[in-house]
Amino acid sequence: MEEKELKDKLFLVTYGVILFVLLMNYKWLFSLFNVVTKILSPFIIGIICAMILNVLVNFLEQGLLKKVKKNKRLLSVLMSLVIVFGFVVFLILILIPQIKNAGEIFVDNIPEYQKTIHDIGKNLGFSNEELKALDLENTNIKKEMSDYLTTNSDRILNFSMGFASSVVSVICNFFVGLVFAIYLLMGKEKLLNQFKKLLQCIMNDKVYKKFCEVMSLSNFIFSSFIKVQFVEAFILGTLCFLGMLLFRLPYAATISVLVGVTALIPVFGAFIGCVVGTFLIFMIKPIKAITFIIFFLILQQIEGNFIYPRVVGGKIGLPGIWVLVAVTIGGSVGGILGMLLGVPILSVVYSLVKVSVNKKVERKNKKKEA
Repeated sequence: MEEKELKDKLFLVTYGVILFVLLMNYKWLFSLFNVVTKILSPFIIGIICAMILNVLVNFLEQGLLKKVKKNKRLLSVLMSLVIVFGFVVFLILILIPQIKNAGEIFVDNIPEYQKTIHDIGKNLGFSNEELKALDLENTNIKKEMSDYLTTNSDRILNFSMGFASSVVSVICNFFVGLVFAIYLLMGKEKLLNQFKKLLQCIMNDKVYKKFCEVMSLSNFIFSSFIKVQFVEAFILGTLCFLGMLLFRLPYAATISVLVGVTALIPVFGAFIGCVVGTFLIFMIKPIKAITFIIFFLILQQIEGNFIYPRVVGGKIGLPGIWVLVAVTIGGSVGGILGMLLGVPILSVVYSLVKVSVNKKVERKNKKKEA
């Protein structure tokens, strides 16, 4: 007994020392984490793509392609890719013409906007010189822009090169990740069996069984989260469309689709759609843009604080308050990716802790009764 206690104490001391060293060198750890994440980013993207596409693949195999006997997996993967990319192309095709149309209307209405600005300026007591500075067609603006571009040409060139390099890197990582995702989906059963055999070799039976339980729970929660996230995005897009029709705001269908798509990023994602929507409306009717912002903020508060926590949290077994915590902390740590993964990860942890606590409470109650 004394030997066991000594081992436990040594373990706690060792654990404490390691934890202290890690905390003292947290900057180095973050740097290492960023380097590793950058190297593995194509494969991380691939795993995420595979998880999302797997929901569609399973749906097609168990539904539309249920009676197909040959090449079912290949057909389901190809159909899933066509559905996803088809939707992206559809979104681009309806969004770009609307932006172009809004820009043309804005240019045509510049004289009217100019008159409105002058009228407001006069009512506020601006002088003629001050009003001239607000002139949208003032040649001084063009001259200042030209001077700025000439003076800062080196900075602009460096920024453009860096931006282009980042875009190319993101595109390359995405396509490598997509190819990796396809390989995962095509041979997921075989890969899973190989992974299980490897774990059985390096783990004892008890640890292996527990690990499989955790992985099974994680798979269920992640799949449920992806499904319910699409449902939530559809709800928000529909509410946005109905509200915009009610307030007679332009581009109701286009903006609502965009809001719904960006809402796939938990809680905060729909604000991206709001920014683009505000820009489109502002090009045509600036006053209506203010109405849209107010309407969207109210809708987002209702959706973020009432609908989302209950719909998502209820489906994956995570209380609403913890959904908000997961999104906030995930976004702070990992940006958009952290927002996407924060909720399902915390849900897995919450479920495991809940089961463990309930078992311990049950054991204590049995001891008391005995």
